[in-house]
Amino acid sequence: MSLACLRSFFLPALLVSITVLVASLRLESVVGLVPCALCFSQRLMLGLYALVCLAALIHRPGTRGQRSYGWLALGCAVGGALLAGRHVWLQADPQLLEGCHLPLAQLIDQPLGELARALLMGTPDCVSISWSFLDLTLPEWSLLAFLLLAALPLSWLTANRLRQRAWD
Repeated sequence: MSLACLRSFFLPALLVSITVLVASLRLESVVGLVPCALCFSQRLMLGLYALVCLAALIHRPGTRGQRSYGWLALGCAVGGALLAGRHVWLQADPQLLEGCHLPLAQLIDQPLGELARALLMGTPDCVSISWSFLDLTLPEWSLLAFLLLAALPLSWLTANRLRQRAWD
């Protein structure tokens, strides 16, 4: 298996995911944006995506392993896109999250079920729009990034499937 072929997918995917992750951390530290529960969840998915790509680069698997890593990366990107889509949806209709919820810092001390619910469904902190660039909010930028990151393994998996059919 050619190392250049492997790097043609996993290395750029790793670099893009690390760039997006660093940008989100810089927005937190330089601009002063405080991440909400869904932001943390999206960062987790982005970190998992980067770890999958890094593991694939280090492991240098065969064709079957490349497909497995591609599916894992695609799953992380789709999961992140779903979380970002939920975040965009909550910001579009803030009344979806009514009721009294604990702040994220206090949720860490709560049972795991409540923490998981907040990380997946969002908290009232998630509906505030505190930053935008080119008229897109941060969750919308996150959604675009996850769709781009999903396109990388999806295109590779599709091309791989077409190559297999051409050989058959």
